[in-house]
Amino acid sequence: MREPGGSSGAAQAEKAPVGPGASPERTSPDQASPVRRASAGRRRDADSEPAPRARILAAAEELFARKGLHGAPLREIARDAAINVNLVSYYFQSKEDLFNAVVDIRAAQLNEARERLLDKLDEQHTPNPAPVEKIVHSLIHPFFELRARDMAGWSNWTQLLNRETGTEVWARAMARNLGPVLRRYLYTLHRAVPAARKADILFILELATRAMVLAAEVDATAILPDAVAADWSDDKIETRIVRSLTAAAMAFGAS
Repeated sequence: MREPGGSSGAAQAEKAPVGPGASPERTSPDQASPVRRASAGRRRDADSEPAPRARILAAAEELFARKGLHGAPLREIARDAAINVNLVSYYFQSKEDLFNAVVDIRAAQLNEARERLLDKLDEQHTPNPAPVEKIVHSLIHPFFELRARDMAGWSNWTQLLNRETGTEVWARAMARNLGPVLRRYLYTLHRAVPAARKADILFILELATRAMVLAAEVDATAILPDAVAADWSDDKIETRIVRSLTAAAMAFGAS
C-alpha cells in the first residue's frame, strides 16, 4: 500500500542503504563465502565423478590384469572402486559376469572400428576384392589406434586376456567377441587370395590377433640391444605385423 505523499515501500527499499539490521544484498558466486564456494565445488565434483558401475569396471580391469580372474577378490575390487562390496553384486551377477563385461566393452570398441574399415574397403573396391594388405591393416590398425588413446587401459585389457588364455572363460570370450568379426575377415581375405585354403586364411587371422596383443606388451628394452629397442615403437610394430601377415597370406595364395 502506497504511503501518503511518498514513494512505494519497494522503491524506498531500493534506495535505502544496507544497515546492520537490513537484509544483505544478493551476492554473485564470485562473492560467495569460502564455505559456500567449497560446498558448490564439492557438488560439481560429485556430478563429474564416474558412476558406480564405471568405477567397478575400471577397478576390475586393473585388478584382473594384475591378479587374474580368480586372484582378484570382489572385496578388493569394491575397495579400489570406493563402493560397498554389495553394490558389485547389484550390477553384476558374479565375478565372471564382471570379467565378461570388462572384456566385452573394449572388444566392442575394437570390432566396431574394424567393421567401419571393412565397410569402407567394400565401398572403395566392390565388385573387386580389396588388396590383401589393406584387409590385414583394417584388422590390426584399430587396436594400435585405440591403444594410443588409452595406453594403460588397453594394456590392462591385453594382460587380463593373456592371463586367462586357454581357460573356458577365455574361450567363451573369444567365441563371443572375436568369432563374428573373424568370419567376415575370413570371407573378405579369401576373396582376395582365392587360391589359399580357408584353413590357411584362418591361421593368418589367428596369428594377427595374437601378434598384435603379444607384440604390444613386449618390453623390448629388457631383451634387445638399445639400437634395436629404439626401433620397437607401436607404429613400427604395427607396420611389421601388417607386412609379415600380408606376405604370409600371399604365400598361401601362391602355393
